[in-house]
Amino acid sequence: MKKNLNISNEELMKLDYKHTHVLKKFTNENGKIIPQRVTNMSRSIHSRITKAIKQARFLSLI
Repeated sequence: MKKNLNISNEELMKLDYKHTHVLKKFTNENGKIIPQRVTNMSRSIHSRITKAIKQARFLSLI
């Protein structure tokens, strides 16, 4: 089941741990990171998203 995420390229390029409203789109209700095969993002973008989510979790922003 593919998930349709309405994210612009500008938001993806400036993705950071501080943009929690964007990062929450890539987590489910339990806080787990949605896999790459579901979000249909490239590997490089998904790894940047994952790093940003983990950094935001460490800083208790998410």
